Amino acid sequence: MDGFTVRRAAEDDLEALVPAYAAAAADEAVNAWLTSAGPVPEDLYDEYFTATLRGHLVEDEVWIATRGEAIAGVSVWRRLDSLDKLRAEADQVAALAASTGLPLLRRAEQALRATGAAHPRRFPHVYLYSIAVAPAHRGSGAGGTILRERLAAVDREAAAVYLEASTDDSARLYKRHGFERSGDPIRLPDGGPRLLPMWRGPA
Repeated sequence: MDGFTVRRAAEDDLEALVPAYAAAAADEAVNAWLTSAGPVPEDLYDEYFTATLRGHLVEDEVWIATRGEAIAGVSVWRRLDSLDKLRAEADQVAALAASTGLPLLRRAEQALRATGAAHPRRFPHVYLYSIAVAPAHRGSGAGGTILRERLAAVDREAAAVYLEASTDDSARLYKRHGFERSGDPIRLPDGGPRLLPMWRGPA
């Protein structure tokens, strides 16, 4: 188990979860592309990031790997039986982008529209929306521990899982956990990353 404990995060974890997830996701390919769009007022970024995580805690499942008191890895898992949730999210971000004029939010909408258009229509399934490991814990097995535990639980439900790998290295990791390429790459605009759709069928 690499010394990690995997558990589902609760709403009272939010205060510790926000900075941990922000640090873990800062250099992730999609997030780096979003934040490179232009300067963002820190208070607005924090407010958006906090609201997003709070929504995932309420509507989805946030699973974390901890070692002692430290949050080493964070993942968001979404159970989908249609595209309604994804479309509503894209519409909400579009409204925020229109009201604030923030380039980051315009890119976020573009990413959500592109990934939503490519999302498989094989329902129900679990969507591994994101997984990130804090810089101090990379290479320690935190991400692999989350994947092993959560995929074992999903297998007990005989559920399928979908994700978009943001790098070739992450795609290789997911392949070792039973995922296979599914569909054409998703190319985000303005020099954005190429996302690789991957599917893991039910056990």
